[in-house]
Amino acid sequence: MVTDALIRSVTAVRELFDAAACSCALASPEGDSLTFMAADGIGAEEVIGVVVPVGRGLVGWTAMSGQPVAVRDVGDDSRFARDIAESTGYVPTAILAAPFFDSAGEVVGVLEVLDPAIDTSGDWPLAVLGTLASQLGAIVAGDGPSDADQRYLAIGRQVVELVERR
Repeated sequence: MVTDALIRSVTAVRELFDAAACSCALASPEGDSLTFMAADGIGAEEVIGVVVPVGRGLVGWTAMSGQPVAVRDVGDDSRFARDIAESTGYVPTAILAAPFFDSAGEVVGVLEVLDPAIDTSGDWPLAVLGTLASQLGAIVAGDGPSDADQRYLAIGRQVVELVERR
């Protein structure tokens, strides 16, 4: 059931950001690698099951640092793992990525958005992605959302409904 929730979530996030693709990679129990478990958009089928060491690529850097990242031109960023992108058949230009955590504060995964069509020049895109990623952390950890998270979820549902009406 967690995988179904992740698939629905990445689909909604991709639509929200009007992106070419969106994916979710989960950390191994040892915390040394990430496996792409859910994806939507271009290259979605190809990326499922791909394993990336923590620290490699933007997804691995995000997991290692515990910090979100916005890269507007991956060709100018040495963290970008072009070979991984090429293996999926899609090489993006821009990537937004945000980690998500369990209740102990450990990184349990990373949410990535590839080539968002929206303006990502301000702080809000990473703030929104971080909020959405925190919901994935609650889903993966099985902790369930707090009261504050319930409010964010309600807002998120409204945003998704607006996107779906477009």
